[in-house]
Amino acid sequence: MALTPEKLQEVDEAWNSYFYPGTQTLKNKYNITDYDELKEKEAEISFEKLVELYDNPIVGDFDAEHLRNIHKYIFGDLYEWAGEYRYVDMRKQTDFTKWENIPEYLNGELKLMHEEIKNVTDKRSLAIFLSTYYIQLMAIHPFREGNGRSSREFLRELVETKTKEMPCGPLELDWTKFNGDVVLDNIQLALVFRSAIDNEFFNALVPIELEDNLESAKKM
Repeated sequence: MALTPEKLQEVDEAWNSYFYPGTQTLKNKYNITDYDELKEKEAEISFEKLVELYDNPIVGDFDAEHLRNIHKYIFGDLYEWAGEYRYVDMRKQTDFTKWENIPEYLNGELKLMHEEIKNVTDKRSLAIFLSTYYIQLMAIHPFREGNGRSSREFLRELVETKTKEMPCGPLELDWTKFNGDVVLDNIQLALVFRSAIDNEFFNALVPIELEDNLESAKKM
């Protein structure tokens, strides 16, 4: 169905409302209007927040609200809309979920995630599980910016919490062992080259060094 001129104008206004006029720089609390400077500030702030979350993760039920709270924590010092769903359509090589369908699709996928995690039996099946829902979160792309970082933290917290009672656990996601370039190169063709993404999650799953083990090691 063709868009009317009025609808096209409405779409343009919604898209442009995120940016400073005449730029591709997102409006931010620091009033930084230079694109590169904002990217540097965003990287600095998000890194600091992710370090903080490593020791003090967001408490939640691993639902949509939990994901939104993580996004708000990471980006709230920079963007007014942190933790809020985007209100424009977006695409990168392929279309992401239409903005008006985000709540329905996200809630549906996370509900299914809670059901499917019961079928995880070992590290390999956990890697496939994480790969599946990382791809789904990227396809939904609920936020205007910062989807990758918030989704990875969401899954990191999920692994740390849920694997405590798994035979293969406790485990954590060590993102330094995760090759993001491999994932980005294959995520658009996930149905064909899915194993490459599965393997990256498998490599990133490492045992948590329990305090008891560390104390024992010190006495040896």
